[in-house]
Amino acid sequence: MNRVYVKTYGCQMNERDSEAVSSKLRARGYSIVDDEKNADVVLLNTCSVRDQAEQKAIGKAGYLAARKKKNPNFVLGIIGCMAQNHGEDLLDRLPDLDLIVGTQKFHRVPDHLDNIVSTITGLGPSPQTVIDLDEEENSQNEIREHNPGQLKVSAFVSIMQGCNMNCAFCIVPKTRGEERYRPIEHIVAEVEELVS
Repeated sequence: MNRVYVKTYGCQMNERDSEAVSSKLRARGYSIVDDEKNADVVLLNTCSVRDQAEQKAIGKAGYLAARKKKNPNFVLGIIGCMAQNHGEDLLDRLPDLDLIVGTQKFHRVPDHLDNIVSTITGLGPSPQTVIDLDEEENSQNEIREHNPGQLKVSAFVSIMQGCNMNCAFCIVPKTRGEERYRPIEHIVAEVEELVS
């Protein structure tokens, strides 16, 4: 039950978030696999800014739900902007989801998966979809650092997240929260760690 596949839809921020989630899962003892067919858990890190990316993610989740019907121990989760934007309403279209985690709660994914796996293996309470969307108290100015955990030629480094503009045509403030910046020292330290 520890093989996880993370599929990313959308922008570079989502790529960075997927790296961060994968790194945290590896640190918790999960194995990140390159093929969904080899996974016990599939997490779809989703986009809500582009409708095409959202529709692809919904289609993929629907396809994977058929696998869940054949194997009830298979875990399916939607994380990221679409989860933040639609929340519990996703269950109307995708009732087989085990996990819905918004953009401010990526760091909680390993805890939630541990609990879901405990439930499946009979060590936890009866199963129900985990929905975690609310921003944590005093986290408005926090951008969590990450280390991809694998040597790569390039990496994404966040210097800011969110937006305060609330334009009528844009969903970013709803999906990513208020604008927040990292101190330059934190950015430099992360870059130095990545290149060392």
